[in-house]
Amino acid sequence: MHAWAQRAVIIKGTVTNENGRPLPATTIRAKYSQTAVLSTAGGFSITVNHYPDSLFISHVGYKTISIRLQSDTAFLNIIMHPVDNALKDVVVNTGYQQVPKERATGSFDFIDNKTLNEQSGTNILQRLKGVANGVMFNPNIGNTDGLNIRGLSTINASQSVLIVVDNFIYEGNIANINPNDIESITVLKDAAATSIWGARAGNGVIVITTKKGHFGQALKIDATANTIIAGKPDLYSVPAISSSDYIDVEQFLYQKGFYSNDIFYSNYYHEALTPAVEIFLNRTNGLISAEDSAKQINALKAIDSRQQYDKYFNHAAITQQYSVNLRGGRQDIAYNFGADYDKTRDASAAPSHKINIHFGNTYRPVKNLQLNVSVYFTDSRAKSGQPSYSNPITINGRRVPYLAFADANGKPLPVNTGLLGSYTDTAGNGKLLNWKYYPLEDYKHQYSTTHIQEFIANAGISYKIIKDLSIDVKYQYQKQQTTQANMADTASYYTRNLINTYSQIDPETGVVNYIVPVGGILSTTNGYVESYNFRTQVSYNHNWGENNVTAIAGWETRQVDAHSDGNTLYGYTENPLSYTSIDPVNFYPLYTGGTGNIGSGSVLTHTLNRFVSIYANAAYTWKGKYVISGSLRKDASNIFGVSANDKWKPLWSAGAAWNISKESFYRSKLLPYLKVRLTYGYSGNVDLSRSAVPIELISTPDYYSSYYTSGRILTLNNPSLSWEKINMLNIGLDFSSLKNIVSGSVEYYHKKGTNLYGPSFYDYTTYGLRHS
Repeated sequence: MHAWAQRAVIIKGTVTNENGRPLPATTIRAKYSQTAVLSTAGGFSITVNHYPDSLFISHVGYKTISIRLQSDTAFLNIIMHPVDNALKDVVVNTGYQQVPKERATGSFDFIDNKTLNEQSGTNILQRLKGVANGVMFNPNIGNTDGLNIRGLSTINASQSVLIVVDNFIYEGNIANINPNDIESITVLKDAAATSIWGARAGNGVIVITTKKGHFGQALKIDATANTIIAGKPDLYSVPAISSSDYIDVEQFLYQKGFYSNDIFYSNYYHEALTPAVEIFLNRTNGLISAEDSAKQINALKAIDSRQQYDKYFNHAAITQQYSVNLRGGRQDIAYNFGADYDKTRDASAAPSHKINIHFGNTYRPVKNLQLNVSVYFTDSRAKSGQPSYSNPITINGRRVPYLAFADANGKPLPVNTGLLGSYTDTAGNGKLLNWKYYPLEDYKHQYSTTHIQEFIANAGISYKIIKDLSIDVKYQYQKQQTTQANMADTASYYTRNLINTYSQIDPETGVVNYIVPVGGILSTTNGYVESYNFRTQVSYNHNWGENNVTAIAGWETRQVDAHSDGNTLYGYTENPLSYTSIDPVNFYPLYTGGTGNIGSGSVLTHTLNRFVSIYANAAYTWKGKYVISGSLRKDASNIFGVSANDKWKPLWSAGAAWNISKESFYRSKLLPYLKVRLTYGYSGNVDLSRSAVPIELISTPDYYSSYYTSGRILTLNNPSLSWEKINMLNIGLDFSSLKNIVSGSVEYYHKKGTNLYGPSFYDYTTYGLRHS
């Protein structure tokens, strides 16, 4: 027997999962000392009075661990690993804290990595479709990505959902986020879930958590290579009016005078009419016979634009994806590295490719202290493709179903999109450039390119002050640079049309004076967005008896600096590299009638938004059955008015939950898990384009209204400008069957928006157009 065999020793330690989250109610049992305890909030203290001895650590859904104790063992950091195919606890991430879903009062949807990987697409939004309740996709002007959570919350402000990546608001293009880098997504839907994000959360919040290494994890390598070939879009899947019926409608409307205004502009400015209306007009004017008119109309009725698009512009989309991810760790360090490459050609033959590189490290130099850093880089490039049926060629804005792009021999045919064909046939008597638009050829001479680079650096320090209290300090820097170029060479219809429109032919010599120089037109725009985020947060998590309290409180500051510049070059050539200066101000007679100026094509903008916020959130759980929660947040910003920033009107929420299935009277085998939730609270919505201070637009002399520089007030002083307020009541019922084969929720919510942005009356005699 060893000399120290009967000496009582107290062994302390922590128990966490692979993500570093404490695992309360873990059983720690000493084999020979015959003592056992349950961990509380991941911590434990057990007395061992017999050596040698071993500890057995067990938790439902995790592999049991055996640790042989040494004579000098005093503290243990124990990391539990889930049993293969075991049902893991669902932990939702709000961006500020991680909460077990069974203790949450709010409405969340959790999408794990497995579910995301079952979907296809290089864009995370493509993989969200159909997998999250209440999340819909409907692109529109106010919401270009189409993402919508629980319907509209605003009328005139942005309808975009707030995107959070690794605890901070994401200011870039969501297409840059690679789905293969994502560990999980949490959708925050009701006020209790979203109010912690304050004045930006009214449209809902999506919290994205990227993959990370874990302490004590063996090296894990994931590599994927996918090729996805999608069939050509079925242009006939949506019923559409036939060409014959459409022309019959046009004829009826023509006879009723519906096109009188179009015909007026056609006579004076030679604007194009649809082919059928032009035939009707020629017949009315006696330019063609009734027989010729009928023959031409019958020829148009035989054309189906869908067949033309399908033959020349509709293709099978091809996506290639390659990804590698390495992650692992030791007891004091966790690391991850990933690289992804995507290459796509869509249905309009538009090519694009994207490269993502990221790495991260978490280091635990001493007990209770963690340091982490991560870097994310994206480079994506895209080029426009061919015309598509979803964005069709139009005749002066009118979509017609009988356009033909080639004759029976495949020879390209012109489409008169802007000017009458009869006019462009003879305009200039051969001295002007060809004024016809050929869809089969034009896309080869006019195209756009987009190049996006994004860099994100994230650093944080976490220190456990005492057993249940910790402090976190986080900082993130994000920069996105977007370069867009639109090139139209001399052969493109856009360039030829602009050159001809401003051309002047000397009636005596026949010499053409080109106001717009002959050559290509190159328009470039550069956009830069930089954001700085800093957050300090204190977290508290305490268990005693059958009670649990979790709370967080903190403050954060954020700055978003966005600026852009653009320019247009005329007479542009690449070899030799040159361009020609133009007169952007003066007005010139247009060849088609009227006057106009070319414009500089220059753009210069700068927006600086600053935000300061304080927040708090707390929840109390008793017996694992009853939960109450509440949150407060106050936001201030340079875009809000002085009065709004001075007033103490925080956004708040309150909630309660009852886990019925843990009651002694509940013994259902059909639904072993049943929980009721009730929440009510407020979140906000901000239009970052608005200003609380007056804005005046200074304009150069206008040919039509004034020969003087003019000033016009666009925005009046509004010291009360604030966020839109969205309040929501939510009642939810969560359930699951035996072994979680079937699970789900039934929810009722009522959402109401107040203080919405919109027009209001003011004194036009005081605030009107004025000249200086």
